Amino acid sequence: MRKIFKKLLPLLLGFLLAFSFAGCGSDSRGTGTTGENGGGSENPPEPEVKTYEVFPDAKFSTGFDILGTGYTDDGKIDAAERDKQKSIKFGRQEPVWHIAQWYSRNKLEKTEPIITETSFALSDSSKSVKLNRETGEITLDFDASKDFSAPQHAATLGSFWPHLLLSPTSVESVKISDCESMEVRIDFTLNKSVSHAKDFGVSSLELNSQFAWFVYVSNLNPGEGYGEFLWLGFNLYDPKRVYAPHNAMQDNAGGVAGNYIYTFGADETIGKDKIVKVGKRTGFTMDLKAAVKTALDDAHKAGFMTHTTVDNASITGMNIGYEMFDVWELSATIHDMGVRYTKKENAV
Repeated sequence: MRKIFKKLLPLLLGFLLAFSFAGCGSDSRGTGTTGENGGGSENPPEPEVKTYEVFPDAKFSTGFDILGTGYTDDGKIDAAERDKQKSIKFGRQEPVWHIAQWYSRNKLEKTEPIITETSFALSDSSKSVKLNRETGEITLDFDASKDFSAPQHAATLGSFWPHLLLSPTSVESVKISDCESMEVRIDFTLNKSVSHAKDFGVSSLELNSQFAWFVYVSNLNPGEGYGEFLWLGFNLYDPKRVYAPHNAMQDNAGGVAGNYIYTFGADETIGKDKIVKVGKRTGFTMDLKAAVKTALDDAHKAGFMTHTTVDNASITGMNIGYEMFDVWELSATIHDMGVRYTKKENAV
């Protein structure tokens, strides 16, 4: 027994020494370091940068206000019919999102929604909006072949093509110059893209349709230039083109003269190596401050919005959805979207 103890003694001493040295060389909390003078010092974590969202209630948790089509029931155009027709609340709080359906021949407000604890659905003969209330994912469906009575032509379409759009009811404006950073992001899946040309006895369609997102950029500074307005667009999908196209032009749809539309093409945002296809989830993130500057530089060269710069411009709203120029059927699910920003230290 004594011989065995003598053999084990060096091993026991080795374990004890190793344990004592390990204890002396480390901070008992596991967060300290040993300095040159033997004193412990801690490395404080980097302060967390707080981020904000421009557009509230990204999960549509309060419900929707339904805006009208702009048509009376007997098919006459009436601006008052574009106002709110119905409010669908998921609780006591007022909805902070609109569903707009300009110039559709079918009316969402004429139907009753289907609401459960986990889902929402509202549909008419040509359109539907479906929401996963748990994730906030929202699906927009539009079959324009149920809205138009025939394929359309550029010479006869006019100014009253149907829309299906989501937009906030109101937005607290954010001045771009108060932001250290500003990022626009979207994540979506195209579910369906179908031409209904054959349903009307033709082989192809002359006009396209578009799935696009517009962020509103306004000059709210008092004085010269107040009210100048930029439609900053992100063209997401066009069924007649490989990439939804770039576009820049004066806003001819109405409003204050001098308003401008600048739309980035899908190849500029999503990328030339990421073609939007049915069933494929895709999207992009982009520096919004840089995007606004690019758009305003283009507007200035064209002679518009000459008193508006990134320094005096604000983000004031948005809309996303479809403009249907022909008998296409489109469906897309938006998984996430928004404009996130951080404030400069001196910003309120």
